[in-house]
Amino acid sequence: MQALRRSANAVIPGLRRMATDASMNADKFWAPYFPKPQITAEQVKKNVSKEMVGFMLLGPIGAGFMLYDFIIGLEEEHHVTIPPYPWMRIRRVPGMPWGEDGLFEGHPRVAKVWPPEEGAEAGHH
Repeated sequence: MQALRRSANAVIPGLRRMATDASMNADKFWAPYFPKPQITAEQVKKNVSKEMVGFMLLGPIGAGFMLYDFIIGLEEEHHVTIPPYPWMRIRRVPGMPWGEDGLFEGHPRVAKVWPPEEGAEAGHH
């Protein structure tokens, strides 16, 4: 029993020390090796004002890019005939509640007849 008590007394301080070291944050641990300069209130104020200027510029710049993308920078429309694939007629099954409304057949670029007649443009993606 005494041997168990002695071994416990030898181990417990080490466990306590390990718990203390684990709770120590990295800044406190590395401070003797890599000292950090103290930041003054003036430097903090200067850094915050720089960040505020950056955030104030991000809003208008983001809005400008959004307007450009939606109004000016639209992608050019591709005028390509899309073949009437069978999966486009899935909604035309008789007895369905939506009736004869096709899913994509009303789209202006979906071909009504496939293969296209002789001489018609057959480009598709």
